[in-house]
Amino acid sequence: MKVHPKRLKWIIKQLSKIIGVIAMLMLLVAAVQFRKKSIVAKDGLTISIIENDYKNKFIGKQDVIEILFREFRHAIVGQPLELINIKEIEKVLEADIFIKNADVYIDALNRVYISVEQRVPIVRIIDDKEISYYLDDDGKRVRTSPKYTARVIVVTGKVGPYNDNFMKEPNCRLNKIFELIKFINNNPFWKAQFEQVHVDYKGEVSLIPKLGDHRVIFGIPNESIEEKFYQLEVFYQDGLPVEGWKKFKTINLAYKGQVVAEKR
Repeated sequence: MKVHPKRLKWIIKQLSKIIGVIAMLMLLVAAVQFRKKSIVAKDGLTISIIENDYKNKFIGKQDVIEILFREFRHAIVGQPLELINIKEIEKVLEADIFIKNADVYIDALNRVYISVEQRVPIVRIIDDKEISYYLDDDGKRVRTSPKYTARVIVVTGKVGPYNDNFMKEPNCRLNKIFELIKFINNNPFWKAQFEQVHVDYKGEVSLIPKLGDHRVIFGIPNESIEEKFYQLEVFYQDGLPVEGWKKFKTINLAYKGQVVAEKR
C-alpha cells in the first residue's frame, strides 16, 4: 500500500515532534537526576541570623550548623541535594527553643540558604522556686543562655509555676504579670523607667524604677493597668518636679482611683 507523499511527509513530521518531546523529557529527567546527585560545595551554604530591634544573640551560625549535624549527622556541605529535605530542616530548626522561624531554599546553582529568626525575650522571670527563664513576645518560655543575657525587665518573687497554657488562663498569676510587662514594653517611657517587678505572696506587684530610690506599689495587675499608669504619669508630672525624686519612699497605686505617696 502506497502512502501519498504529502501524507508521508505529515507522518514523518509528527513522528519527529514526538521523538523531540521524548528526547526533551529524557534530557529533563537526566538533568533532574544529575542535580539531585550534585554535591553542595564547601562555599555552598549561607546562614543568615535575622537581627531584631533587641539585637539578641542567643543563637549564631555555628549553633545552626551544630543543630543540623546533631539531627542529620551532617551540616549540608558535601551532601548531595537528594538528601537535603528543606521542610525537614525548617522543622528541626524551629524546634530549637531559641528559634522562632526558619526559612530554607536552594537556588539554581545548588547553593543552600538558611535564614533564622530568633525569639524575642521581653521579660526575664526569676521565681522563688523555679529556674530562671525568659518569656518571648508570644509567651513562650526561653531558657537562659551562657552566651548572652538579654537586657529586659526582670520579674522576681512569687511568680508561680510556668505552664504552656498560661495565656489562656486569665486568673493565672503569670498571665496577669505578662500582660503588665507587655503594657510597660509597649510604652517607651515606662519601658525606660522600670527595670524590675517584684511579686509578693498575694500576687501584688511592686515596680522598681531605674531612676530614684523609691518603689511603686502597683497591687494586683488587672483590667485597671492603663488607669493606674495614667495616675502615675500625672503624679510624676505634677508631684515629683516639686518634691524631687529623693523625697519619696513609696508611691502606692493599689487603691482604686488614688495615688498615696509616702515620704522618707
